[in-house]
Amino acid sequence: MANLSKERQEALLKILHYIQDGGDFATAKKMFQEAFDKVDVSEITAAERELIAQGLDPRKIQYLCNVHADVFRGNIKENKENPDFSMPGHPVNTIKQENVVIKSLVNDFLLPNLKKWEDNKSDETLDKIKQALSDLATIDKHYARKETSLFPLMTKYGITAPPQVMWGVDDKIRRLIKQANEIANTDPIDAEKLDKAIKETSHEVLEMIFKEEDIMIPMIDEVASPEDWENVKQEEKQIGYTLINPPMNWKPKAEPKAAGPISVDNLSSLFINFKEGSLNLKQLSAILDMLPFALTFVDANDKVAYFGGGANIFPHSKNAIGNSVFSCHTPASKPIIEKIFKEFHEGKKNEISYWFTPRKMGRKLYLRYYAVHDDNDQYLGCLEVAQDITDIEKLTGQKKTE
Repeated sequence: MANLSKERQEALLKILHYIQDGGDFATAKKMFQEAFDKVDVSEITAAERELIAQGLDPRKIQYLCNVHADVFRGNIKENKENPDFSMPGHPVNTIKQENVVIKSLVNDFLLPNLKKWEDNKSDETLDKIKQALSDLATIDKHYARKETSLFPLMTKYGITAPPQVMWGVDDKIRRLIKQANEIANTDPIDAEKLDKAIKETSHEVLEMIFKEEDIMIPMIDEVASPEDWENVKQEEKQIGYTLINPPMNWKPKAEPKAAGPISVDNLSSLFINFKEGSLNLKQLSAILDMLPFALTFVDANDKVAYFGGGANIFPHSKNAIGNSVFSCHTPASKPIIEKIFKEFHEGKKNEISYWFTPRKMGRKLYLRYYAVHDDNDQYLGCLEVAQDITDIEKLTGQKKTE
């Protein structure tokens, strides 16, 4: 584990194993205080990564995440914050603005009204609780931006364990908010269940704010470039914001960029010959970008190589290019994706299809995965084609003229 002496490695892992095995919080905190003064964020994440490397399922770590945070709270080395983060419009500034509003919604509105309702059971107070829970459900956008743009950025620089753990906790919070909403809208209301659901939800939401601001953001700041942050900023509009107005535009200070791929705009004279005909790169790019599908190509090493197509179905990030395809999926869906690619590599299947209606979209999706091979049947990768087929399914009869 980078940045840790052997003694610090062993001490941190001993504490984490103690927590994992069901040890009590007070003893874990005492063990930490006896062994350390302060720890760096990278030391904590390296220790959690080592637990995963030793075979602990990341989904199990997520249940220990709050305990880890509580044990280390107040003992994390403070790093000087990047001055760019205070600039309006910077992605980190936006995250922190949302967190201020979310924290106030929980502490200054939801929890006080819960206590008030438990005392008076008035319909007016209950309506305020329902509204607060409805507002809190929009935290999905806050988490979705993090999962779409920041997690791939972390993975890109080898910070792989924290995104796996945090994504699972995000999903847990989504479920808790949904459950609290359902209880609040059930007649008659079970007061004990509502109290428990709201308090657990509130605790998890507030804990996640701490994890984002004191652990995740400093970790990313150590590795991210201005270009990385610019990508994150450009991708925000795919998803939107939680309880704040769209922030002002932001761009990093101009700095020289390393030479990269030649722009397609400068290559209208460069043609690619296909089996039947040819296209220049500008034409090819325009055609791909107007297709009524969302395309993703994953290479033979299971690395994300390309996003394209004209349909905006799944939010995605430039920062995911080059990352393992498995890091781009939730802990719950990862086993399904692993099975698809295993069967493609082994030649057991060449096409796999799914169709479903995501609750958030309310529209039917058709997902197709194709194993791509060359003329010698060498596996080149996987093409994912995502299509909204809601309107197609409604077609009846025939149309032959305008």
